[in-house]
Amino acid sequence: MPDAHLNDQLLDDKLAELEKVHAWSPRVISKLEALIRASDEYSLFRISPLQFAQERGLTENEAMDLFLYAAKIGLFEMDWHLICPVCAHVVESVSSLNHVHSRFLCNTCFAESTATMDDSIQVTFTISPSVRDIVFHHPGSLTSLDLTIKNHWPRGIISDPGGFHLDELWTSYTRLFEFIQPGETRSVEFEAEYGTLHLLSDLHVGTVAPFFLVGEPIGNELQTLEFRLSAGKFNPVNRKLAPVTFKLNERSFTINESGEVNAGPVRILVTSEMEGPGPLWIVNLPMDKTPQQLVFPPFLSGKRLLTNQTFRDLFRFENAATEALDVKDITFLFTDLKGSTELYDQIGDPQAYFLVRQHFEMLESVVALCSGALVKTIGDAVMASFMTPLDATRAAVAMLNQIQEFNRGISAKLILKIGIHKGHSIVVTLNDRIDYFGQTVNIASRVQGLADGSEMCLTEDVYDFPGVGDLLHALRVSAEQAALKGVSETMKVYRVAMQEE
Repeated sequence: MPDAHLNDQLLDDKLAELEKVHAWSPRVISKLEALIRASDEYSLFRISPLQFAQERGLTENEAMDLFLYAAKIGLFEMDWHLICPVCAHVVESVSSLNHVHSRFLCNTCFAESTATMDDSIQVTFTISPSVRDIVFHHPGSLTSLDLTIKNHWPRGIISDPGGFHLDELWTSYTRLFEFIQPGETRSVEFEAEYGTLHLLSDLHVGTVAPFFLVGEPIGNELQTLEFRLSAGKFNPVNRKLAPVTFKLNERSFTINESGEVNAGPVRILVTSEMEGPGPLWIVNLPMDKTPQQLVFPPFLSGKRLLTNQTFRDLFRFENAATEALDVKDITFLFTDLKGSTELYDQIGDPQAYFLVRQHFEMLESVVALCSGALVKTIGDAVMASFMTPLDATRAAVAMLNQIQEFNRGISAKLILKIGIHKGHSIVVTLNDRIDYFGQTVNIASRVQGLADGSEMCLTEDVYDFPGVGDLLHALRVSAEQAALKGVSETMKVYRVAMQEE
């Protein structure tokens, strides 16, 4: 039976448009069409391109390009999620990176964290409501449990120990999940298991929720916990709660409202003094099921998206947040042309400019093929970003080889020099474009300045990255200690020269 919520004509039009904008591998568009037409509604909500690639036999880069082009033409909507690194709660879900906050407090586990592009920010794609209207476009129509589990957590997360899916784990040990109306009292009585006890309400209004450690059983007396839910806070009626600090996976976080109960019979009463209805969720996780570590399925991180050339091309006016966002580890490659001033003098401005533009196009193509992104050009120089040093080094080798090939057809030779460094950086907006700032950027630029013609210079962190040494084994490599401007200590730098022809 045809789906009444699917706009067949619009879908056909969008797929035809998508097919024309890029040279796709065979059956890529048909695989996307099958997803849209045949999948259940949850499968069209917050899709990870990397999981789609894994399931449908695509490369990750082609799957990313597919969804980015699909979002550009309005077939899908792109969302940026700020994910709590402790409990994986979707703290924020916004349509633009510009709206993501750099620091946040999770409303579920109360971990205070700094957002990082590497692992805190995930990018997903949801079918456009104009193409196929799904229930997740209308959160108010979701069941109370789906609203919390499917709307507030990414899919597919595995809890360690145990290997349980996080959504199934929380659902299995839910003691109460109902909407509570203003003035209404809800009551639930159950046998609390040794572990943890969580009381949660509307997860996206900053609710301050209590957390209890459930200790070993002592007797069989009924323990009563009574609360008034008011102004986004569970106010205890019959006991005092206090802050407690935990350490999990080398991360410390504080829960402001904490207490203790014993395993055994527990009764919880909650009276709502809120202005409107909201979900009331009570979960008792056994100690052997309480997550100590979360294992995420493949996801498109903010960092990976920013190092994707298709994203930089299609969404070039996407701005970073007004608050700078951290990138824990990213690789930068800088190039420059040696003797470019003399080149302009020898062959004249128009011809030199033509050659430089051709060289820019060649470098940008190489960067994209090596899973990187061109950040900007600076005079005759290029700055590019990569997920890994190995990708950047592959790009550098390809650039130097292609420049040699390019020079065979011209009388005035272009002489390229390259520098690569990796490390921490911050994402900023400069000149209305996403850019990077920090000492890692500075060092990468300075290292490029050390290179001679037809050379690349790599810092030790880059050269020691798995696979880089093997990639360069046939080239002439020498190591030296270098003093870099603005860097207090000398750095070990590897100089790599291409074989002369």
